[in-house]
Amino acid sequence: MSLKISRVAALAATVGVVGTLSVAATPASAASKITFKNWVVSGSVTPKLLNEQVTLPPGSTFNGYSLIEAPSLENITGTLTGTVFVPPFTAKLKLLGLVPTEVGLTFTQVGEPEGTMASVPHSNCTGPGSKFGPGSAECVILNVPTKANLGITMLDSSLGLPVGQLEVGATTKCVTAEPITFPLTTYLTLLEVISTGPQFKGTVTLPPIKCEGLEGVALGLALTAVMSGPENPFALTIAPPPKA
Repeated sequence: MSLKISRVAALAATVGVVGTLSVAATPASAASKITFKNWVVSGSVTPKLLNEQVTLPPGSTFNGYSLIEAPSLENITGTLTGTVFVPPFTAKLKLLGLVPTEVGLTFTQVGEPEGTMASVPHSNCTGPGSKFGPGSAECVILNVPTKANLGITMLDSSLGLPVGQLEVGATTKCVTAEPITFPLTTYLTLLEVISTGPQFKGTVTLPPIKCEGLEGVALGLALTAVMSGPENPFALTIAPPPKA
């Protein structure tokens, strides 16, 4: 039995325990496909200037697949792609003053990431991020650059406009002028990739924000002033769905 087939068998055994993935055992010359179905996405982004954490809502999911080749235990390569879905949600943020304003938020993925996976020395996987310790599985670096638009919807009554100028329930919609690029990179063992999922941390640059309507120009400038810029901390975890 080739080393590649042995590796597929080991992956399949792990999947049998996890019970949430689909692993296709393929010939030694082909890649092994691992499917991620409705994995749970959680995390947050903290605009540095606001110093207020925006937490992703329940119901956020990841669906995708990974293709892994392992001609030897020291030479693992692979790809990962998929879609992150975040349902629309609300948050209270002090955007334009001292009083928290309830705003509608959306995170919408732009395109599908073309993630890569490659072997690295196992010393990279012995820190807090490695739950299984040295020797338990091969260590890889996972790099999945992901882009998303941030949308903001505000009730016009929260913008300080005279009541006579407002329609009941009127809103102003805003969005980042260009997608946010999340540099999702982490070290983890191959076993963690398919059993517990990756955890990403870092900082991200929030682009300027533009808003619709006549009042949108001023509002976009105001939101840009209090939210946009570099070094905004983020954290993102992708984990298996709860067992039925």
